[in-house]
Amino acid sequence: MTAIGKVLPAIAGLLILLTYLLVRGATPDAVLHERTLEALRTLLLDDAALQRDLLRARAGLLRDYDPLVQSVAGLRGAVDALAALRQGAAGTGDAGLGSQVEELAAAVDRQEGLVESFKSSNALLRNSLNYFDHSIHEIGLRPSDAATAAAVGTLANSMLRFAGDPSPDAAGAASAALVQLERLPAAPDSRADTRALVAHGRLIVATLPAVDGLLRQLLSAPMAERTRLLQDRYLEAHGQAIARAGIYRLLLYAASVVLVGYLGYLFLRLRTNARSLAARLRFESLVAEISTEFINLAPDELDAGIARGLGRLAQHAGFDRASILFCSADGNSVERTHRWPGEGGPASQSSRDIALLDLGMRWGLPAYERQGCIHVPSVMLMPPSPERVVLQERETRSWLCIPLSRGGQAVGMLVLEAVRDQATRPADDLALFRTAGEIFINALARERAEDERQALAARLRQAQRLEAIGTLAGGIAHNFNNVLGAILGYSEMALAGLAKDSRPWRQVREVRLAGERAKAIVDQILTFGRRGERKRGPVQMRMLVEEAIGLLRASLPPTVAIRAQFAGGDEVVEGDPAQLQQVVMNLCTNAAQAMDGRGAIAVTVDLIELAGRRILSHGRLAPGRYVRLSVTDAGTGIDAATMERIFEPFFTTKPPGVGTGLGLASVHGIVSDHGGALDVRSQRGRGSTFEAYLAASDAVAAAEDRAAAPAPAGSGEAILLVDDDKALMLLGEEMLAALGYEPVGFESASKALAAFRVDPGRFDLLLADEVMPEMTGSELAAAVHAVRPDLPILLVTGYGAPVSWDRLRAAGVRELLKKPVSSADLAAALARHLRREAPARAQSVTPGPVSRAG
Repeated sequence: MTAIGKVLPAIAGLLILLTYLLVRGATPDAVLHERTLEALRTLLLDDAALQRDLLRARAGLLRDYDPLVQSVAGLRGAVDALAALRQGAAGTGDAGLGSQVEELAAAVDRQEGLVESFKSSNALLRNSLNYFDHSIHEIGLRPSDAATAAAVGTLANSMLRFAGDPSPDAAGAASAALVQLERLPAAPDSRADTRALVAHGRLIVATLPAVDGLLRQLLSAPMAERTRLLQDRYLEAHGQAIARAGIYRLLLYAASVVLVGYLGYLFLRLRTNARSLAARLRFESLVAEISTEFINLAPDELDAGIARGLGRLAQHAGFDRASILFCSADGNSVERTHRWPGEGGPASQSSRDIALLDLGMRWGLPAYERQGCIHVPSVMLMPPSPERVVLQERETRSWLCIPLSRGGQAVGMLVLEAVRDQATRPADDLALFRTAGEIFINALARERAEDERQALAARLRQAQRLEAIGTLAGGIAHNFNNVLGAILGYSEMALAGLAKDSRPWRQVREVRLAGERAKAIVDQILTFGRRGERKRGPVQMRMLVEEAIGLLRASLPPTVAIRAQFAGGDEVVEGDPAQLQQVVMNLCTNAAQAMDGRGAIAVTVDLIELAGRRILSHGRLAPGRYVRLSVTDAGTGIDAATMERIFEPFFTTKPPGVGTGLGLASVHGIVSDHGGALDVRSQRGRGSTFEAYLAASDAVAAAEDRAAAPAPAGSGEAILLVDDDKALMLLGEEMLAALGYEPVGFESASKALAAFRVDPGRFDLLLADEVMPEMTGSELAAAVHAVRPDLPILLVTGYGAPVSWDRLRAAGVRELLKKPVSSADLAAALARHLRREAPARAQSVTPGPVSRAG
């Protein structure tokens, strides 16, 4: 037999075998095809039935939830049937279902979970709605008072609107109606029904939005769209398979003998392309899995998640090292680095990271750029250059750099390095590498944004608490100053009438000293509330701190040392010297107590300039020049829970009787009132550092002239005295009489105004309290000023709220005195305005902000 005779039977047998396999493989199974279509139709019908029954259940038209259970069971059965058909069609190339069946199974799982949640929530909602409707009719039919009937009607209307449109506004209105009904006194026979009605109403308000949210999720689930898409793809694949079978049969019988060798070549090419496509699909799947992992990743697992993602990415691409660099806002430094292999956490900046940043984002390698990325397949083949030196120092054989951006701004880069073998990646993979890098960058950016949001929220809560307590301080001071005014005034007059150093004189003096201590506490409260009387001017911080330290050394234990350091020159701020000195003394005293009276306190004053905004632990600073006062101790430190409350008034960690809790609160009030901010850094067992930032001033500090001439006594001038507190009014009359004036006191502003209008020329001056119930002192002053514009008017206040200078000037007020007013201060004020030849004092009202009383 010839060679041809030997080959022809083999070729004929091969053609017959190929024809048989092609026909059997390309012709879809009709039974499997019909079953697949039936399963897809069942999916569509059960999904439509489920949505219909959900709407009926939400409207209360469904007696039970059996139809929902049946629809979900139908969906489950259809998906299981598709999965079984897919397995039965394995190897035939006919099913073409792929991962879509798994996605449908996952969608059914989600639908089933949502249906169970909907059944539970809707049953509870329907029960409350039925009871609520029944109770509304029952209570409405009972005889009740008009208020209860109106409240029930309002509640019914609000709940009806809420049921139709469960918006936040409607929910708020319904909740308000429930609160109104609950607060009304109910009859004994309907009290239990009313409470139950309110309870079910609140349950409706809380449950209805959740039920509607579940319903929206169920109705918006893309089950039908996915099923139709799967059906279309399946039918398209089925049609293509049928057409392909016919074409292959024609081609096979027309050119099989000629193209046997070429078919072998095509087989090799197809296998290569299939491998490339499979690798591409695996890469896309890997990127998708990495992205999915970061969706619900907890913040504390972010670093480990990035390390895992880098490792999977590098291993898949054949690289030995992977790192992602998160740049600073200016792009000049590395803010955060994650590496693989590594410990899974962020690494600090290093010179190697800076070199990578320069290489990838600033130097550039134009010869190796592809699609905005830098790919160096072989470092050894690079021409001599600084870039090659950097890569060889890292023992890198292949290098891939993916620059990353966010919002049009460069934020970092993804770097992959091969050190054992060279690694070459096709150009199509670069986009996937960029996507993976953006996943990491977005996760880091979200973490940073969340940290900033939490920090801002904590500072906002702290500021709101301090503002509320500061507002309360003014009201406390007003009432307390009235009491102190009587104590200090009567004790001052009593001391004047007693023999000095006698036993009664010493006792009354102790009373007055106690009152002065109470007044100091009120001043601290007002300082915290930022409502203290301002005596602002240029203050040289070095002299102020040295004076405060001198006072402290006399009061602190000898085992406490104070080391002062002045880094700059004569820094000057604009402020109140007494208040700023109180900041130094309070911070140093607090530091000494934190060290249990043993150790060294470091006090530093320096000048800093901020080019941009800076956020501190307790405030924020705008760009500019600031004087920084820093007090550092080596005490026990402050934990995180205490750090949030250290500036709250009356909050203290000291034992009873050791601290009042007003020291740091006063510091916060003073610094904030001076337009500054505080920064506190502390760790348990490592001490604390308190830094106060105050705006620097270019003014020159000057010494205050404290000399004051004694005020002359009165000459019988008539003083119209008005104070709603009878004790203070009587005290004022006695003080005025003792000073040589003729007092005419009134407890009522309206009665005083009536007496003045009867004889306006009788009085030489009006002295009135600002805060009175029926008419304020400024309102009384305006009425008196309208009748007699030349009459001097003085106001007295113990309240800390700011007063408008324009309003006081329009009312004819010349000076605002601070409670409690001593006899000497009162005499000086009267002399200033009744005797124009007397020298003016700094407290007199001048154009500009009026002095605010404590």
